[in-house]
Amino acid sequence: MPELATAFQTAQSNVEPSEGDWENAPAAHDEIGRVLAEDEKLSESGISPILIGSYGRRVSIRRVFDVDMFCRLEDYPTGLAASDVIDRVYDVLRDQYSSPSVTKFDRSVTVLMPDSDGLFVDIVPARKAGTAWEIPVRNGGWIETNPIKMTELKEDKNAEYGEMYVPCVKLLRQSRRTLLGRAKLGGFTVEMALFTACEDGLVTGNSMGEFFASALEGVAEVFRRMADEGFQMPDPSRDGEVLVFDEDADFETARDKFSSAAIDARAAYNMGDDEAGKAALLLQGILGSNDDFTNVFPMPSGYDKQGNKRNYAEGSKPGNQQTTAGDLRFG
Repeated sequence: MPELATAFQTAQSNVEPSEGDWENAPAAHDEIGRVLAEDEKLSESGISPILIGSYGRRVSIRRVFDVDMFCRLEDYPTGLAASDVIDRVYDVLRDQYSSPSVTKFDRSVTVLMPDSDGLFVDIVPARKAGTAWEIPVRNGGWIETNPIKMTELKEDKNAEYGEMYVPCVKLLRQSRRTLLGRAKLGGFTVEMALFTACEDGLVTGNSMGEFFASALEGVAEVFRRMADEGFQMPDPSRDGEVLVFDEDADFETARDKFSSAAIDARAAYNMGDDEAGKAALLLQGILGSNDDFTNVFPMPSGYDKQGNKRNYAEGSKPGNQQTTAGDLRFG
């Protein structure tokens, strides 16, 4: 229905990162990159940082609280432990920023950037591994990854689905925040569930309303397989490999919440032209709110907050400049 098509466009705009978000992340990347490149040992290792993660793939949603910085070391010294390079990155950044702003973890170093509206940058060192890269893991070893390939795959999938894939990823990330809250399952997991569902032919649609409903159904099915059948999502960036998620990722809750949301989204899509308000209420329950908008999905024009059509007296509709008898008031 036309009202929902317009409302979906507004919802897509409402989940986009703010202008400040888009400016702060690359500025922080440039600043930290310069600091690290000035260190002699890191420079000798061929340091070459890039932004990865949801921001690097351009699928972040409002607000951007943290960004991932892939710290490629092109000439990584043989025999150097992951803990050694993390220690070096930590020492360099601690000298530049105040100690409370820099935190060292087993796999990365995190910096709370000054004057960046609470933005955290997570710096992950990486060494070359054939055509891919390796990053540290908690036990002091390394695990292969290919974030650059992941970005390319995202672009290919977006083209395949008529530029609807990326906007849908963002809407699903917003849905995850609303549906799962603090449940142990991140936005990347939802994004990869959508990619898997698309690869399996579970997602179709010629409009964003239809595509979003189908995407929720596909993601719910992938989570059902993971919760009920022990299915492992393939890693599309590495042939023959599977994606590894946190051991405490709650796929049962994700299965139930996304299945319920998929039913509501499909019902909203199937509603008639005179039920746009009721359809919007269902979609508001899925997409929720963010820091700037009470409802990410707006109520279409001509409907009240309960989704009912407003009844206007003849001659008093918005934009109608005519008045009827008794309309004039004098103070």
